[in-house]
Amino acid sequence: MNGHGITIENIKKIVPFSQGSTEIFLTGLWSSRKPIHLDKTSPCRQACPVGNDISRAFYEASMGHYDEALRIFRQDNPLPGVCGRVCYHPCESQCNRKYYDEAVNIRGFERFLADNGKVDIGRERPALLRKEKVAIVGSGPAGLSAAYHLARLGFSVTILEALPMAGGMLRYGIPEYRLPKGILDKEISYIQELGVEIKTGVTVGKDLSLSETRKDYQAIFLAIGAHSGMQLGLEGEDLLGVMDGITYLRTINLGKKVRLGKKIAVIGGGNTAIDCARTARRLGAKDITVIYRRTRAEMPALAEDVDGLEREGIKIELLAAPKRLISENGKISGVECLRMKLGEADTTGRPSPFPVEGSEFIVPVDAMIAAIGQAPEAAFVKELGISISKNNVIQISSETTATSVDGVFAGGDGAGTKAFVADAIASGKLGALAVYCYFEGKDVKKELKNHQIGNQQSFSFQHFLNPKHYPVDLKKVVPYEKINTLCFPHGVRHNNPESVPPKEAVKTFREGTSGIEASRMPFEIYRCFKCGTCTHCDLCFLLCPDISIIKGTDGYTIKTDFCKGCGQCATTCPRNVIEMVEGPGGNT
Repeated sequence: MNGHGITIENIKKIVPFSQGSTEIFLTGLWSSRKPIHLDKTSPCRQACPVGNDISRAFYEASMGHYDEALRIFRQDNPLPGVCGRVCYHPCESQCNRKYYDEAVNIRGFERFLADNGKVDIGRERPALLRKEKVAIVGSGPAGLSAAYHLARLGFSVTILEALPMAGGMLRYGIPEYRLPKGILDKEISYIQELGVEIKTGVTVGKDLSLSETRKDYQAIFLAIGAHSGMQLGLEGEDLLGVMDGITYLRTINLGKKVRLGKKIAVIGGGNTAIDCARTARRLGAKDITVIYRRTRAEMPALAEDVDGLEREGIKIELLAAPKRLISENGKISGVECLRMKLGEADTTGRPSPFPVEGSEFIVPVDAMIAAIGQAPEAAFVKELGISISKNNVIQISSETTATSVDGVFAGGDGAGTKAFVADAIASGKLGALAVYCYFEGKDVKKELKNHQIGNQQSFSFQHFLNPKHYPVDLKKVVPYEKINTLCFPHGVRHNNPESVPPKEAVKTFREGTSGIEASRMPFEIYRCFKCGTCTHCDLCFLLCPDISIIKGTDGYTIKTDFCKGCGQCATTCPRNVIEMVEGPGGNT
């Protein structure tokens, strides 16, 4: 001791000091529960008809692996460049981020990957090819999807298309300013690289009977679409200047001229009606009125397309419906309409419109386009005994796509699928699974259930091909309440910018929007929560009080001898990958 304090020569002689390891204390034996790491399903994926593994694609992109992110999309969707432009993006309506600030721009992300990523599509073609030959009748989104997935399963696939070029409604029913033909051609070329043969100018039922096709192929998938415009049921629909919407768009997309005049009325509120009106505007019509019998909120068309319509100076007459067509010298000169009021909801969930007595008014026109829906041209399938409805819709099992004839399947608009591109792609994918199960003698309903995503009918093709190498719980969907939002800063959504000003847009068919800039895309990728997908953020590893989480090269393992089940890892996990389950600790 000296005047400055106490000198301790050996602290071990005064204070108890452990020189051993805490590993002798098996704290895990105290536990009645333990954590497990298991990737789950994001709500956006459950909402996607195609079943895209969106959160995993965002994770790969966040690591700079854009090509791998695109490959993940292509596991389920052969047309990401198409969907990245024209999909109605139900995924975004279920995005967990919308409860935090704004939904992630998933459609813009898919477009960015398709436009900028590269995938060696040859990797998807199996080394061993099957002997069975499958015919696909129709090359729209359902037919292309079925062909793509069947080719990946090793089948010899031939598409028979009546029109001059492949694409169906994607090519002949959607204007160039929404879906450039070069993008569609690029997507189709990938499908052909898998060995799919496409024969155009072949009309099954005319150039080739369905019976002959059945003899040449061991299975058939009918993807005939709905190319016949529905009529209003009014006298005078045979007048000069009256046309249905789908015929109008197809004629324009075939490169033919249609002269309708300056004043045009378009009847309907779906995307076909909006496309007809905006196309007519680009072809010189000055006074265009879209007439729709409900309110804007009930319009089936995409909201952004209705916005574009209004920016281009096209009028919308809401709560109105045509009553009769007025003619002059055998040509339409006006549409007499009635005001409508809304009543109780109908079978679609939308309020039913009823006419307001004495509310007639006249819209003067040079031409009228009726775009109230389409129907298939399916009469030719009856030669095989295939059942069709009174509306010419092919009758199928919605769970199997099977028709009433053995070995013949159907999907897309021609079989009553929702009239959206993504739903048609999904039905083609399901058709491919059904054809595979048909030849393998498997129960397609059981296979669908095994690989079903959440509680929807969509399924994971990647999981179907490789369930053991794809460890994810497809049935557990991560709700917003399970996201640890403390880990995520707020951020502004990055939208796809307009590439053509409205005043210029009405003069050109150039694409109206551009992709998100490469410099801004990482910020939108960062906004994604990656719900249910482990991003190896290490929070569980760093915050475990028992140091019982071991970090490996391909993930994390739990030393159950030491984990006492406190749940700290599950609570702090940003994405609900970790959950606590009942079970004793330790290795007993």
